[in-house]
Amino acid sequence: MIAAIVAPALLWPAASAQKAHHAPRVERLINQAERLAFVLRQRQVRLGQAEALAQGLARNPDLGGAYQAIEGRAWTLIATRRSWFPSLQVVGSTNALRSNEPMLIGRTLTLTDSSRGSSQQEQYTTAGPGVVLNWSFFDARRPAAINQTLESLKAERFLFDIAARNLALNLQVAYTGVQAEAELLQRYEWLLQLTQRQLHTARALVLQGRLRRSAIDQLATEERLQLTRLLDRYQQLFLVSNSLTALVAGQPGQYVLASEPLALQSPWPLGLDATLAQALDLREEIKQKLTLASRDRWAATRAINGYLPVFGLVGVSTLSSKQFLNPETSTIQAWSNTVGLNFRWTVFDGGILAAEATALKAQSAQQASDAESQKLLVSKEVMNAFAGFVTARLAVENTGGDFALARRSLEENAKEFASRGDVTTLIQGFNLYISAADKDVGAIRQFNNAVFGLYRTSALWPPGVPEQISARRQQLRR
Repeated sequence: MIAAIVAPALLWPAASAQKAHHAPRVERLINQAERLAFVLRQRQVRLGQAEALAQGLARNPDLGGAYQAIEGRAWTLIATRRSWFPSLQVVGSTNALRSNEPMLIGRTLTLTDSSRGSSQQEQYTTAGPGVVLNWSFFDARRPAAINQTLESLKAERFLFDIAARNLALNLQVAYTGVQAEAELLQRYEWLLQLTQRQLHTARALVLQGRLRRSAIDQLATEERLQLTRLLDRYQQLFLVSNSLTALVAGQPGQYVLASEPLALQSPWPLGLDATLAQALDLREEIKQKLTLASRDRWAATRAINGYLPVFGLVGVSTLSSKQFLNPETSTIQAWSNTVGLNFRWTVFDGGILAAEATALKAQSAQQASDAESQKLLVSKEVMNAFAGFVTARLAVENTGGDFALARRSLEENAKEFASRGDVTTLIQGFNLYISAADKDVGAIRQFNNAVFGLYRTSALWPPGVPEQISARRQQLRR
């Protein structure tokens, strides 16, 4: 399969001898297929399944965005916890703390007596630079706010795990898609080569008078149909390769292809009941909804605790300056220190905080209801995935030997055609081969995707993925 795509398609040893007999339309189709094969050969990057999974988990930017959301929530939690600490401010004038009066530092107050026509400078006092310490040592809203932010952080972590699971599933499905399309492309190329050899044989038999010319027309029509199918397979291979390239964060213009042939994955190891139990216990979608419900309950507690008093300490240290200008200038400076108890209590606000708390409790109940709905959805997903796995396993068992049998039958038909000239049986063999190839590859692809889907729906990590996720977290943390 690898060689069929790396080398230019349709360039088999006898092709140059046969090209003279191709109709112009067939020549154009062959040239198109060869150009597509050339593009793949020039731009391909081959990865194994484990390598593609590791590269996607290490490079895909979706995980980076999800982790940055966690970092943002973590720093929000740190900021909320630091609200316990006292605050220290240095101000130019403590007047600004008590009123809207401008600072008097550096100004001279001049009083004018209009009856005497004279002016006199009097004494005045200024409040100079000061230090203010505030510490709210009791605020009933603060613990609830911390717990609310902590629950938000947990919810973001669940979203990261959800994104990682979805990415792993998409990588596995895309890789199997590339394998399946490459396998079909190889099988279609083999059939086209066989058809062109039989067409060459038919022309020789017609010249010998052993076969009617209508047989050539039938085989030529079959050749064009197979070329069209081949071009369709190339188109599908380009599409699935583009998807895989994006998931592994490949370079623009590259086509990531599979370096491993299509093969059956190991069967799902758990039964239906065990799979359901694990999914309901571990699925992050359920946990995330329950965490959001807890977050909203803490938010309601924070709101209702706004009716409780807030106690704090306030310390003010101010440099005061008193200046005498008459009869001679003199200045006295002194530090004044004040420590007091700060007390705030919202006794009545018209019921605003109570209404906010009630709304948040309703929102919490909605999140809890969503968690129950999510459980039903998870159960349905697991049931569907398990049914798909059982169906795919039966399909693989039923179609396992059909393709090999169809190919051997077609090879026998081709040998008999050279001696008997039975073109009808040969074309029937073509159709049987195509049907068997499609069913065989489709069954393997469906089986593998069913196994991947069970890993996703049951919240069981595929082998090796947890270590790669941990490595990505370390990379993002740095």
